[in-house]
Amino acid sequence: MLHDEKFEQILDGLLEEYRLNIDQVASKDVVPSIASFYLLPKSRKKKKIKMSESSNKQLKVLQNLPDELMVRSLSFLPIQSLLQTRVVSKLFRHTEIRSLDLDFSRIFSVERSQLEVTNIIQNVFNKHEGMEINRFVLCPEGIDWEESVTSWINTCIGKNIQEIVLDFSKSREVVEIPIDFSAIKTLTVLNLRWCKFDEIPNNSPEGLKLLKKLSLARTMTTKEMVDAIFTNCIHLELLELIECGIYGILTIPALNHKKFKSLVLSTMTNITDIVVHAPTLEYFKYEGYVTNITFSTTDALKEANIHYKRNRHIYDPSDMVISNMKDYTKVCVLATTNIFLEALIKRHVGGGRLERKGTFKFENLTDFKISFNARSLCTLFEIAEFLKDCPKVERLVIDIQNFEYADRLEFWEIHLKEEIENNNYLFMFLNEVKIIGYKNHWHELDIVEFFVKNAPALVKVDLEMPKNSKNKVHAPDNARINFITSKFSAIKVTEV
Repeated sequence: MLHDEKFEQILDGLLEEYRLNIDQVASKDVVPSIASFYLLPKSRKKKKIKMSESSNKQLKVLQNLPDELMVRSLSFLPIQSLLQTRVVSKLFRHTEIRSLDLDFSRIFSVERSQLEVTNIIQNVFNKHEGMEINRFVLCPEGIDWEESVTSWINTCIGKNIQEIVLDFSKSREVVEIPIDFSAIKTLTVLNLRWCKFDEIPNNSPEGLKLLKKLSLARTMTTKEMVDAIFTNCIHLELLELIECGIYGILTIPALNHKKFKSLVLSTMTNITDIVVHAPTLEYFKYEGYVTNITFSTTDALKEANIHYKRNRHIYDPSDMVISNMKDYTKVCVLATTNIFLEALIKRHVGGGRLERKGTFKFENLTDFKISFNARSLCTLFEIAEFLKDCPKVERLVIDIQNFEYADRLEFWEIHLKEEIENNNYLFMFLNEVKIIGYKNHWHELDIVEFFVKNAPALVKVDLEMPKNSKNKVHAPDNARINFITSKFSAIKVTEV
């Protein structure tokens, strides 16, 4: 009995350590294998896998366990690591499969045919001895997956599945999965992309009561389904709708959902208005054409990502942008596009002055990112005028990797440059400035010089220059660069 308890403690520690390691290498094409630790010479163990002191102690204890217990412990590893482990040693070759995490997202490669991948996954399910499966992730390529995927999901449902991620976007076809996801009692995370499924009914007493995160992309969704989601998913924390075919007014009825924190709406081209009743909402992201967005309250909103795109059918969306802007004045983090800034300035020159369309104070804003993704006359002046109303701003990111300033900026030269020089700007808390897509343009140097001069707390300026830019990269103005760096030396230029 004590032996079993000791084993369980060691196993829990190793699984937690594995989760930490997998986070560290998530962006790489390697998967850490605990088995590799035992097979390497001692001189190479530190280089192969870095672990904390506590986990090293656990591994030493595990090494002294009988082979039977060690093999059993490895059978609980996430599936990709377990599959690796089974081929490195005869001892582990017949390790049973009890993995709680069946993440097959990286199993696809040019070296494997669709049939080979299907056979590998099917073999895992055929030999899975565990009582539970917590997570199932599949991002298939190709077509004709419906029958196999349906069978695998049904197996997962029988083993109390908690998280399902199905992404068919690489197949470029919407796949129909005849599964009633609304009947799954144990589900906490559901992520479906390019996937058609049975519609969620208005009253689903069986399932979805534990659902916390729901993400739907390129999935036929109706306003009635959105209402049903909030009726049934009483613990919902995140809702993400991407390219979902909803028409007219979209209402988010989360008035009585105390745990609802995040809402993402992207490329919903048929929506005319968005109405959000979510008093606990902390994060809001919208990507698409400018449209009317109304919040019943934004007292809890901390971060907003408003990625407006240019609509060829609307010549000037600035009035609508201004109407929406009041709801974001309390946020701490704001990311948006040049369309947002353009709406604040009315370029009416009368008696030598510029008239603003609206004045908004962003008293809590500490992080601001502006992305230039469309043709624009937006310059340093618009950025400076906006930040003037952000007294606590600490970090600024300007993304111009998909944008290029014109060789001549007449309006800047004639009017705005003088406005900048005649105004007293002071950004007391600004300590970081980053320009993504820096190309040595003279106006980019205007931006750098301006913040070096007017941000006394500035610590660093990062200029990320694209290696393979579609836009023109200018020859560096070394004289001016040397002048700026003489005033502030912590300017770093990198190629990315």
